[in-house]
Amino acid sequence: MKKTFLFGLSLLSSLMTHAGLQVLDSQALAEVRGQAGADLSLNLQLNQTGMNGDFDTALCTDLRFCRLGLSLNKRYLKETTTGSGVWRADDISGNKLWLVFKGIQGTVNIQKLGLDGVDLVYNNDAGQVQIKPAIQLSYSSNYPILIRNFGYQSLAIEKDSVADEGTNNIPGYLVSTAAGVGSYTYTGNTFDGTHPTNAGLGRETGFTGLMMNGNLAIQGNIVMFACDGSHPRC
Repeated sequence: MKKTFLFGLSLLSSLMTHAGLQVLDSQALAEVRGQAGADLSLNLQLNQTGMNGDFDTALCTDLRFCRLGLSLNKRYLKETTTGSGVWRADDISGNKLWLVFKGIQGTVNIQKLGLDGVDLVYNNDAGQVQIKPAIQLSYSSNYPILIRNFGYQSLAIEKDSVADEGTNNIPGYLVSTAAGVGSYTYTGNTFDGTHPTNAGLGRETGFTGLMMNGNLAIQGNIVMFACDGSHPRC
């Protein structure tokens, strides 16, 4: 038994030694046949629970941590005199400005995404038929992409509390909301009132909001392949 085992191990080692990797061109790859593709289902959620686009009030108990803040280069404000409360634009230093999307959330449910391998047949620049292996993504209008409450509750421009991001600075994207709790009101260029899904939370201040709901029906295929100079679009 021991000799038989050693012989089998020696034979396997010999086969592995002589089985070198071979380079395959596009024609050789096109002749490879595999099994059927796969159908994928993807449900992407941000700050929501369930499938109906309900805002996650447990995760977002502190609304400051359900925001998206963008800081643009060289956008600062600086007081004309310290403590005056009069601010001017300053493109070198000062309190950094932020474009803050408050209450950002959304659900994008891709019910069916087909993933297959296909042969891409085309004529190269010389008019010769070429075959390339490719990946195909397919969509069906029978399975639309479901979009639920995708967007943000309010948009605002906020500034850091300390110039040059100094000691004890509170970044603009973490400033506390000044919204009240009660009926919706409009004051200046901000709005407040009750939180849309939790009456115990104040709605964040801002000057606009955007929410998208709908079903996106797409019918067709997307083919991805390695591109080189022989393809007219490369």
